[in-house]
Amino acid sequence: MRYLLAALILAATPAASPAFAQTPLTGEEFDSNTVGETITYDYGGGLFGTEEYLEGRRVRWAFDGELCIYGVWYQKDDQICFEYEGDPDPACWQYFLDGDQIRGRYMGEGGGWEILESSRDGGPLPCAGPDVGV
Repeated sequence: MRYLLAALILAATPAASPAFAQTPLTGEEFDSNTVGETITYDYGGGLFGTEEYLEGRRVRWAFDGELCIYGVWYQKDDQICFEYEGDPDPACWQYFLDGDQIRGRYMGEGGGWEILESSRDGGPLPCAGPDVGV
């Protein structure tokens, strides 16, 4: 009876994310889905930030309204890790294709939370401060 009840509860509960059943993108797959794009990500219905994916696995990132920071990314096992200027600790994620959008799951301390692509364009990341117009 317990197994039947557990199965019914699981069947009635929406999945937290279809990404849990998917295989994370490899570095090559991530690159082919992001290079040349500027992608904005949401977290829990609110804006998380925007990243511009450049050639050579380079990136520009900005939280909403903040200065842009530059970085690089690399594949480590099944994760995509970012190293940004001024931050000695890499930020590692697993990325998945969710339809035609990218979903990321943070794998660092306190990880497990997700971001979802909310928009993308091929234009440069609009940066506040010193990078205006870059």
